[in-house]
Amino acid sequence: MSSPESFASTYDYTLRSYLAGQVDLTTAMAALKAQLAATGQQDLTSLTALHHQALAAVAETGQPTPTAMAHAGELLAALLADHFQTEKQTVITSVWRTVLDQLPLPVWLFDRQSLTACYANQAALQLYGYTADEWSGLPVAQLAAAEVRESWLDYLTRQPCESVPQRAFTEPSVWRHQTKNALPLIIHLSITTFKLNAGDGFCMVVIEESLGRQQREEQLRRMQKLEAIGQLTSGVAHNFNNILSVIQGYAEMIGARSSQLDPRLAKQRKAILTATKRGAELVRQLMIFSRKSDAIALVQDINPIVTEAALLAERILSARVNFTSTLHPEPLYASVDAGQLSQALLNLVVNARDAMPEGGRLTLTTDRVRLTAENLQLSPKRIRACALPPQPGDYALITVSDTGIGMSQETRHRLFEPFFTTKPSGKGTGLGLSMTYGCITERGGFIEVESALGVGTTFFLFLPIAELDPLSQPKPQPDWKRSGKYSGLTVLVVEDEDDLLELTCEWLSDAGFNVIGAHTAEEAIHQVITQQGRPIHLLVTDDILPEGGGSRVFEYVLKEYPGCRCIVMSGSFGALERSAKLHEDVVFLPKPFSENELLHAVKQAIIGQRGLPQS
Repeated sequence: MSSPESFASTYDYTLRSYLAGQVDLTTAMAALKAQLAATGQQDLTSLTALHHQALAAVAETGQPTPTAMAHAGELLAALLADHFQTEKQTVITSVWRTVLDQLPLPVWLFDRQSLTACYANQAALQLYGYTADEWSGLPVAQLAAAEVRESWLDYLTRQPCESVPQRAFTEPSVWRHQTKNALPLIIHLSITTFKLNAGDGFCMVVIEESLGRQQREEQLRRMQKLEAIGQLTSGVAHNFNNILSVIQGYAEMIGARSSQLDPRLAKQRKAILTATKRGAELVRQLMIFSRKSDAIALVQDINPIVTEAALLAERILSARVNFTSTLHPEPLYASVDAGQLSQALLNLVVNARDAMPEGGRLTLTTDRVRLTAENLQLSPKRIRACALPPQPGDYALITVSDTGIGMSQETRHRLFEPFFTTKPSGKGTGLGLSMTYGCITERGGFIEVESALGVGTTFFLFLPIAELDPLSQPKPQPDWKRSGKYSGLTVLVVEDEDDLLELTCEWLSDAGFNVIGAHTAEEAIHQVITQQGRPIHLLVTDDILPEGGGSRVFEYVLKEYPGCRCIVMSGSFGALERSAKLHEDVVFLPKPFSENELLHAVKQAIIGQRGLPQS
């Protein structure tokens, strides 16, 4: 590198030569730029000062003419403009290098004339196994496998990026490349032109490794399959909940309408009602699994949820697994969705079962722990998964521990990735633990995992202890006594399931209502028209209806009768949210429902909101 004194001497000589007309501006600029590059970067102030020093030296040998002064100004302006452009390009280069280095896909640049590599982002360097210094100036022919090297060079010399519009990429092509250590790579490659500096033409290469593409395609297929299952589950749930409502309703009526019920018949009725509730819970579990359920988080004791999960676990575990569960003797209140937590625990139980093909021990426990800043320090033996850093405080702790095959360090660190699974193809979706992670972290909790190959695995689920608010807890509903108190009021019931429509109409008729029934949205609107101004005080409608839907009926009825109240009944995904958007006073009634639950919804809609509507 030249010294600043050497550059000053060159500048003085070049300026005199230019002012004397011995060299033109282009030649003078080339000499100064070359010397400036050899000297090192100088700022604009230093260059300006150096120019004035050289001009002063020229003035000492004679007064410069006005033309010479103008030429001197042209030289300084050209030099400063070039220097500014160089600094600008340096900043731009730094920015795009920073951006490209953050991309997950490998990207590299090569000189289209010399066919040598000039830049690679971190992903490309990691893929090929080179350092940045090794990559710079590397012949791109060296990247291809020996058997395809000739065709690879032929492909590049044909400059494929010339055939596509500016700033567009070529169609992906498949090539066999190799790493620095000659390990094979199958890649999908696209090329475009890229301007590194003004006038410098490079080609940018974007790569997708074949294995990565296959994994993403497999993930897409799984997502599409799960989405199809979710849609199917949602449709089945809607119809199945209608059926369960009819079964539950008539089973309840057997006892409600009979003062003396044969003990055997009473036992059978109870069995029907129990099976109905289990069926409804099964549908909800399926909806949760397919991500088609409205999550309802309540502050509740987690011990009963864990107890239910333990009962289900016993049914899916083989006799070779010794299963035990131990619960904390006092209630452990936390804000959770019972269905989601139950599903999360079952996911862990299934994974533990699969990790013990020859049998072993599985334990499920609950406890209350107080975490301080000191014991929140993560043990080297564990990994932690959390959305936010955990805070000191009281936590409900659920522990699921097995004596299975355990996990490697790599597996532990990828546990909660969606679609990651160590199970054979077709044996798992790779979503179980990501769902468990979401269930716990959405409620402010976190998960810790301790595992080693051949030792087993333990999951620690931490949920913040919550204060139980008695006012927020659902109150037991006393059995409704028919009194005809709604005599004189008219209700429009819209339900496309014949048996459920008949049952709902019968219950409301017993409560004193004048009942109008309809199967579709169009039929319901026709019934409103035939009322000819006679008031409709209450609308009870299914959320999903032929020829429109519950929202269409509600909007029409509310237009004709602004004081009408509404109950939306549904067993499908999203109905709770959709009903809330209709009107703030709309009451949501989930299916299946009992006569008691229906009439309490009626009370909430008509009496509990704004008093009885006026005729």
